[in-house]
Amino acid sequence: MFDHRDKQLADLETACTACVETMQNLSAERFLATLGGWTPRDIAAHFIGWNRITLAGCSALREGAEPFYFYDGTNDYRKVNARFFGQFPSTDRNELLREIESTMKTLTAYLKTIPENEWEQDTGIVHYRGDSATVARCVDSLIRDYRKHRQEIVDGTKK
Repeated sequence: MFDHRDKQLADLETACTACVETMQNLSAERFLATLGGWTPRDIAAHFIGWNRITLAGCSALREGAEPFYFYDGTNDYRKVNARFFGQFPSTDRNELLREIESTMKTLTAYLKTIPENEWEQDTGIVHYRGDSATVARCVDSLIRDYRKHRQEIVDGTKK
């Protein structure tokens, strides 16, 4: 259903790097300017948090447990994301981007330890959208999120 582990990991690193570079190239004012509901600063805090909880979620899935953040899935993770905005309040772009890179490095180091045969293993946990919740699905969600928010920044700063 999903790409094999190494392909997904390469895609994740590429998506993260592209997003970080996009934010790095913003002026200080644009980094803090609204894109509608969020600012690029908020998106940075969002990714610091999601890199961390994706690791925790993948670990939980491997143990046959539901990731703690699934409770907020039908709410588009609004509560989870709001917590990240407060948990990572810095407005220092370089500090936030270093933290994204650091948490991504930690996440990918963990993901590389997962054997390929466990990547899409069904442990009985069902994602709130249906179907099995797997490590591959968690990684795919994060890849798509990096791409989506990067494009949101690009589109929002063209004005």
